Formats: sequence, structure tokens, C-alpha cells
Amino acid sequence: MAGFASLLLLSACSSTSTRPQQSTDSGTGTQQAAPVKLPRSYDKALVLMQSDDYQAAIPLLQAFIEKKPQLAGPYINLGIAYQNTGQAEAALTALNKAVDLNPANAAAFQQLGILYREQGKFDAALDAYNTALTLDTGYALAHRNVGILYDLYLQQPALALDHYRKYLELSGTDDQTVSRWVVDLERRSGSTQARAAQ
Repeated sequence: MAGFASLLLLSACSSTSTRPQQSTDSGTGTQQAAPVKLPRSYDKALVLMQSDDYQAAIPLLQAFIEKKPQLAGPYINLGIAYQNTGQAEAALTALNKAVDLNPANAAAFQQLGILYREQGKFDAALDAYNTALTLDTGYALAHRNVGILYDLYLQQPALALDHYRKYLELSGTDDQTVSRWVVDLERRSGSTQARAAQ
């Protein structure tokens, strides 16, 4: 792999299945990292994570971190791997280490938001997502995930709608799932406004 986007690739809306950050270190969620030649073991860890074999990726990531402990990206990926193997505390430790190493890494905060949301720590999740978006206002996946938080957990459909729309605008994809969520929220908010007017 020659050049790697520093974007965290996420799967379904509230699933714990997340995808690896494909660079060893990055500042934000949407900047392009410079082309990097990754060691085969790290590259293999990313391939394993992309095929959902998180358990097999963990020792490879740990070995890479031992050689390059100053890089935030591998800690994010280790956190993702731990999260997807049910090791929430280890995930939290790895993600916090990524933040300590690079406090400007929006991807680390975005992933912390997912972890906190899954733990039911909605205020902490919102803080993490907001930090990610402060660091990178164009971070599409952070908009999507804060939209999910507002929609499903905080019961704030107007804020969810704003973030879903921003995600669709920024992502450059035709995400039919999120498009359906937008239509549903618009329909529900229209019904709510009509009832309030009566």
C-alpha cells in the first residue's frame, strides 16, 4: 500500500465493528497522510482487521508499537481491535494513549466517542465527538456518529438531522442508509411541528 488516507473506516451505524486507521499516524480524520512504506507485519495487521480478524491483529499491532511507541495511529488500531474483541478497558487505554501522543488526532477522539457510546456514557461520547469535530470540522464520519448519538440516544432529532446532512454533504458518497434516516427525521419533525401548531 503506497499512500494511506488517515480516515477511520466505520461500518454499520451502531455496530462495534470498526475498520482500521490505514496510516501509522495522522492529525485529523480527513487529511491525506504522506505515502509511507509500512512494515509487512503492520500491513498484515491492517489486512486482518479489514477481514474482521481482530484477535490475530492484536499481537502484530503490539509488536509494531514496541518498535514505534511514539506513533498514535497504531494505538488507535489497537484500540479498535480490542474494542471488537470485547476488551473495552484495553481499548480505552490504547485510545487514551493515542490522544496523549497526538492530541490533535481527530480519529482518536472519534473512536473514543464510539467506545463511550457503546458503554452508555453518552455525555463522554458527545464530548469526544465534539472534540473530533473541533479538530476537523470536515470529518464526515464524526458527523455521522454524533448524528447517531443525537438521534438514537439523546433524543434530539433536529441536531441529529443537522449532522446527518453534514455527513452526506462531506462524505461524497450516496449513503442510502443515512439518506433514509434524514427522510425519516424530516417526516417525524414535520409531524411534530404540525401537532405543535394545532
